[in-house]
Amino acid sequence: MDNVSYPIIIDQKYCPNNICVKSGASKVAVNDVVFKNIHGTSNTPEAITLNCANNLPCQGVQLVNVDIKYNGSGNKTMAVCKNAIGKSIGLAKELACI
Repeated sequence: MDNVSYPIIIDQKYCPNNICVKSGASKVAVNDVVFKNIHGTSNTPEAITLNCANNLPCQGVQLVNVDIKYNGSGNKTMAVCKNAIGKSIGLAKELACI
């Protein structure tokens, strides 16, 4: 993948344009998701976003052999993980957020 926005994302709190009405706790569980052998560049600093619900954390998420670099100025690639439980294998330390 080349020059993509938010290459790896799970967002249980998705709300486009911040106009959503909060309707309570999530009723959807995200479990056993594997991101494997993903390589390329991102046009956003956040290469990995795992934004899971407080009441139903994402369980069994695996990041395996992922190598994504931010191609913008400063080249600061990062990952943001909230309420995600799993494991990281073969990742640069700035991407290993679980």
